[in-house]
Amino acid sequence: MTSTSPHTEIFKGLDLETGVRLDRFTSFRVGGPADFLSRPGTVDELTAVLKATRDADIPVTVLGGGSNTLISDRGIRGMVIVLTRLKTGPERLRQEPDGPDGVTCVSAMAGERLSALCRFAVDNGLAGLEWAAGIPGTLGGAIMMNAGAHGSDMAAVIETVDILDLPSLACKTLAVADLDFRYRGLNQENGIVLKAELALTHGDPDTLRNAFDRNLEGKRTTQPLSKASGGCFFKNPSPETPAGRLIEETGLKGYRFNGAMVSDLHANFIINHDNASCKDILAVKRVVQDRVYQKFGIKLESEVKAIGD
Repeated sequence: MTSTSPHTEIFKGLDLETGVRLDRFTSFRVGGPADFLSRPGTVDELTAVLKATRDADIPVTVLGGGSNTLISDRGIRGMVIVLTRLKTGPERLRQEPDGPDGVTCVSAMAGERLSALCRFAVDNGLAGLEWAAGIPGTLGGAIMMNAGAHGSDMAAVIETVDILDLPSLACKTLAVADLDFRYRGLNQENGIVLKAELALTHGDPDTLRNAFDRNLEGKRTTQPLSKASGGCFFKNPSPETPAGRLIEETGLKGYRFNGAMVSDLHANFIINHDNASCKDILAVKRVVQDRVYQKFGIKLESEVKAIGD
């Protein structure tokens, strides 16, 4: 941290960076600088940063793996906290003994990649996450977005979630019945997801691996996974009316504006085709929304969250 910062004394002893561009922390590869950047490795470090920002009256933005997130070209004012390094101990993933109902709980920190969690489950013959093959980002982000595919979602496998309550900076454990999940979201604005226990069941390892591989290959052949994007950009208006089909029927597949492009593989992906800016991507978003509304009378709602100055 630079010695010229007016918050030097308040942030003394904290491992912070200043003026760091945020494009490398998002799957869109877009984003201007953060005033302050923290990547805590423990809950204690996270709590210390939050307390310091509160004392200095500095706004806080929390990032996980940076998927489903589009950051402004001007960046984010205040403190940005990236949770991908967050751990509580030497074990990243822990499998608990079977419960009386045959359910096995797997514990993981919020910063764990969802892909690693899926492979852990499959490798250990545990069913319940095969649908998540190929979904990017972290466990914490998947919980906050209630990520889903193939008729399932995070709400269906969550047992408990550990939350850091922002008003009190106290940790609390919430059961799934106490969590307000919705389609592609979780109503939890005053807390940070730290850890979760997932309720999985035993399955035939070969069957699970085949399902996982089939789902992953399906995504690879129908979605631009190798391109910089935020995943599916718009929420599906309904299961029978997928956003990608609506966009494709407007003829916008392959549409470009500067460096941003509607994927010619899957129309519900806006990709960073050639050094796109946030402004470019938002311009494409507006064209898509306008065309779909003009043709079908449906206003597409973004699944990707735009944040920043």
